[in-house]
Amino acid sequence: MNTRSFADIVHDSITFSEDIPSQRLILSLIDTRWFQRLRDISQTANTRLVFMFSEHSRFGHCVGAAYLAEMVLSRLLQAPDLAAHISSIILFRNAIAAVSLLHDLGHLAPGSHMAFKAWFPKEKDSHEELGLRIIEEDPEIQEILQWVDPSLPELVRKIILGDPSIPPWCYHLTAGGGWNVDRGNWLSVDSVMAGVHYGLYNVSALVDSLTLTPAGELALRENRLDAMLHFAVSRHAMYRQLYQHRTLLAADILNQMIVKRARAIRPRLPFIDGPMANILECRTPKELDLDTVFHLRESWWRYHIARWATAEDAILSDLCNRLLHRRLFKTVAITDGDDGDEIEGRAKEVMNKEGWDPAYYLHTVRTTDVHSRDTRDSLMVIKDSGEIVPLTKADPLFPALGKTALKKWLVMPEEVKSELGRKR
Repeated sequence: MNTRSFADIVHDSITFSEDIPSQRLILSLIDTRWFQRLRDISQTANTRLVFMFSEHSRFGHCVGAAYLAEMVLSRLLQAPDLAAHISSIILFRNAIAAVSLLHDLGHLAPGSHMAFKAWFPKEKDSHEELGLRIIEEDPEIQEILQWVDPSLPELVRKIILGDPSIPPWCYHLTAGGGWNVDRGNWLSVDSVMAGVHYGLYNVSALVDSLTLTPAGELALRENRLDAMLHFAVSRHAMYRQLYQHRTLLAADILNQMIVKRARAIRPRLPFIDGPMANILECRTPKELDLDTVFHLRESWWRYHIARWATAEDAILSDLCNRLLHRRLFKTVAITDGDDGDEIEGRAKEVMNKEGWDPAYYLHTVRTTDVHSRDTRDSLMVIKDSGEIVPLTKADPLFPALGKTALKKWLVMPEEVKSELGRKR
């Protein structure tokens, strides 16, 4: 067989065959310029400032997500009890392959999700909408999709948008609540790259347990509910221990404040290129042209940070040097027993006395509930009795994960925290 393999940290090796149409499509799309751009888009943003090997990109994750989708579809096609769904699986396999591979094209620097908070603080993360624009407007991607099947671009669009005319399993597999091929890949990859074990789960056991309901919903057999529980607990632990680590949340603030200050003093910036000039003018992602998006990469951002670190403006220079040399903001935990307003007031007094501008140097960060969507859009579970129930009703642990206590911190320079008499 004509195959192409990629070394992978989770599966050891990922192999796609030119003799399988969906995998041939994946290999063609991997070679496009927009997909190659993902090599310079960070997967986990500032995680590297705490977990030193977390330097990986969206490129490997997306290849892994496409591979995971192929694993699931191959398993479903071989299931003897799914004969009624075979034609549907075959019809949408190419579209699923394309969506699974290209789902992160709309991410920006710095740091993917973090970028939208920095550039567009009043807007929601819209990397999916931006990614769809890229798919629909890039001639190279469109040529490949249409060469495979003239109807393929429209099927890809409908799956991304969750169009009700598409069988529900297509959306559940690529972007649904609970487990999907996106989450199923990044959980393990990010865990290994961070050097921790929180995110490791039994991938093969979970994939082998997936099936479809008569209504065309992606479902899990009850006898492997333990594998899904393992995944859910692992994902929960990764958010608590890694993605929402307080040092990372504080580092994210630095990026946001750098953008804020750059916009405030734009005429006095020591260096600015065309893409930077364009994005500083934009207030919503919809205003971005795709040529600008193409250049918004991590290396591009780091170069601007290095140049701005020499700015005459003291605030911009200080913020950039803090990020470059890891002199990050510190956190002060705010609990139910603390008077957060009093602590914040004291911090402002210290800042005003020492010449710090609270608009740039005093912030509040908090963890968020990452499970709420799962309760609204979870996989189905086929019980041994034949009853079909949502995942959230199959075991009390699933809804309980979203009810864990949320945390909140004040973020400030270490010098201010010391003045408050607060030590870790």
